[in-house]
Amino acid sequence: MILTIEEVLRATGGKLLQGKENAFFQGISTDSRTIAEGELFIALKGSRFDGHHYALGALEKKAGGVLIEEDKVGDIRWNGYRSRAVIAVKDTLDALGDIARDWRCKYGIPVVALTGSNGKTTTKEMMAACLETTFPILKTKGNLNNLIGVPLTLLTLTEKERVVVLEMGMNVPGEIRRLTEIVEPDVGLITNIQKVHLEGIGSLERLKEEKGELFRRMRRDGTILVNQDDPRVVDLASDYPGQKITFGIEHPAEVMAKEIRLRGAEGTSFTLILEEEMMEIHLRLLGRHFVPNALSAMAVACLFGVEVKQAKEALENFPPFPLRMEVVPLKGGETLINDAYNANPYSMELALETLVEAKGRGRAIAVLGDMLELGNFTKEAHQRIGQKVSELSIDFLLALGEEAPIVVESAIRHGFPMGKVRIVESHSEAISLLKQMIQNGDWILVKGSRRMAMEKIVEGLTEGRA
Repeated sequence: MILTIEEVLRATGGKLLQGKENAFFQGISTDSRTIAEGELFIALKGSRFDGHHYALGALEKKAGGVLIEEDKVGDIRWNGYRSRAVIAVKDTLDALGDIARDWRCKYGIPVVALTGSNGKTTTKEMMAACLETTFPILKTKGNLNNLIGVPLTLLTLTEKERVVVLEMGMNVPGEIRRLTEIVEPDVGLITNIQKVHLEGIGSLERLKEEKGELFRRMRRDGTILVNQDDPRVVDLASDYPGQKITFGIEHPAEVMAKEIRLRGAEGTSFTLILEEEMMEIHLRLLGRHFVPNALSAMAVACLFGVEVKQAKEALENFPPFPLRMEVVPLKGGETLINDAYNANPYSMELALETLVEAKGRGRAIAVLGDMLELGNFTKEAHQRIGQKVSELSIDFLLALGEEAPIVVESAIRHGFPMGKVRIVESHSEAISLLKQMIQNGDWILVKGSRRMAMEKIVEGLTEGRA
């Protein structure tokens, strides 16, 4: 990557305090620990760090220059580095986004951007897998889907890529709006809108409005993919003037799935209906909730001219993610569903339903940790999960965390047998209890929010047994 100082100044409206305007950088970095010679160091500020403290250190490592905020100019002494570029801007995070947007526009390559409450990463990876059968692409790595990760991903764009697939997350109001401004998507998708991350948003309606910024702010002559089974998404899509491609299971759509079948450890199958064509798709992922992800990936593939046969093959070869509905057979004939990556009310209910459907004649054991970042909705959400457990054919419930008593009380109040529920105080207690009780044919779901580290329970059960 070659980025001139002139390009940086034009994109950001910044001021060159020192250095030559006709010079250039060999890339951009926000981490002084890994910065390479000739790169521009952007000094970002966060709640726990301030990159301005490391600006001189970046120059010591032969960075080509630094980009800092105007109010920090007097705090840094540049003696010894007068030949290096120093650029001042009002806000370095905004500047990073502005540079990325300018770089994206320089290439004019179509960008697919997706957001939503659940399924973003899986959908992004499925889309990428389908498109990669035909084009060189750029995609979000991991879950680098915020105001830092998305720009840094865009800044790796080169002339060889033909499509970009970007995941956009949200933790605070305004984030989707700003990301859409940076990305300028040609294709947009909101996977679904559910009760997730309400702590920073306040209400489901406000969440809907924030997610809806993708459709509102993206180009008017683009294309949006519409989940017909989510009324909130359908409502947001109603005012979009560009092309719409619909997908769904319960409601009529251009790309549909019927006859969904869970096949235990082998995954999930369904009949794909695409215009006049019907075909069987066999996913290696366990759970009905992966089907809409696959449908939207197929829709994008068709939009970009990928042959249906190639897209089908990509979906069928798509591997499960670690910690996300990962099916783990145990030596004793039991089966673990390791869904410890994260949890919210919607995904928790889906996982419980999948557990019951997959268990066959075996017992269903739910090991549930707290769902976090729900704000004022926390108590109600955990009560609802307890009720959901009582409504399903679940044989035993273990609950861990501060909200465990709420889940257990609700389950019992709604008819779940008192003798089949236990509150555990630690991962080790859960492991010990499970080792005593599980038997051949059992299916065990382990799920909780990221900070609950529920994978420790999985590790304890698989050690010496798998």
